[in-house]
Amino acid sequence: MSLLRAVLALIVVLILAHIVLFRLDYDPDTNDAVAAVYSLGEFVEYPARALLPEASFYAVALSAAAGYLILYILVGLLRRRMYRQP
Repeated sequence: MSLLRAVLALIVVLILAHIVLFRLDYDPDTNDAVAAVYSLGEFVEYPARALLPEASFYAVALSAAAGYLILYILVGLLRRRMYRQP
């Protein structure tokens, strides 16, 4: 469970980094790290883009980050419930 929560937290940070790079007008061709953030950001934001096809970049990215954050919280609640002592 802890590994899953860590991965979800990294995904949220990745989406926020993608938003910052987009806002600062960095091109994916700037260097390999920026290109990696752009490609991974688009990959993890795909479910939100499928649900919101006509929305702007910021709406899709923030809704994807919110979705992964909700999953992070739900996994934490599930973990607490699984390991509770009766």
